[in-house]
Amino acid sequence: MISKKNIIIIISVIVLLLLGIGGYFIYKDKSVPQNIPNQEATEENNQTEEVKENAPTFDSTTKEGVLAAMDYYGKLEDFDNFSKYLKEMYKNLWDKDPNLEAKESEIYMDVTTKYFDKGNIDEALRISSIVYKEVPQGWRFRYLRIRCFEKIGRDAYNQNDLVKAEENAMNILKMMFRLEGSDLLADVYIKKIESNLTQGNKVAAASNMDFIWDYEVSQDRRDKLNELKQTILGVN
Repeated sequence: MISKKNIIIIISVIVLLLLGIGGYFIYKDKSVPQNIPNQEATEENNQTEEVKENAPTFDSTTKEGVLAAMDYYGKLEDFDNFSKYLKEMYKNLWDKDPNLEAKESEIYMDVTTKYFDKGNIDEALRISSIVYKEVPQGWRFRYLRIRCFEKIGRDAYNQNDLVKAEENAMNILKMMFRLEGSDLLADVYIKKIESNLTQGNKVAAASNMDFIWDYEVSQDRRDKLNELKQTILGVN
């Protein structure tokens, strides 16, 4: 039979254990906050939104107003609004105005240096796509978008992902003809044709050759395609 003294000891131990477990969870909850948003990021977003809400009014009917808006929104990296004023510049045929031209170039170079040159291709593509879709005639951001597609496509090609490489080559060519696009596409099809020939499948090789043959490409690609065509025809 358990003595009264032992019962008291057992109860004391249980109480101490319960207090210890409760203290652990209280400490854990205090020391490791759950689902608390990043305060700095939140403050930065709030400041950006406040700046946008308090933006000055710009006169889109004058060169001075468009210039001021491009400077303001470009430096704020609000490219939805930047592209709207850039569109006004081109619509009014002000793109040869030295001040406006220089401002577009400045913002384009800022984006290129900050994002593309530092390897953040996704962000450079996102920004250039916003501007391009609003102002496709603006060659600077269009060129940046082309460079982004080429870089993504080249990286895919080097990893032997020919589907992604071809997709990005076509993204360029859907915008306009550029050798960056047609040469990448040619490289994809040269690799496909070489693989077909290695497997002894001249029918597939001929089909792939027919697809790429009429594209204008650099001379080194044309020389390689001519060489492969001779092989398909059984001349070599």
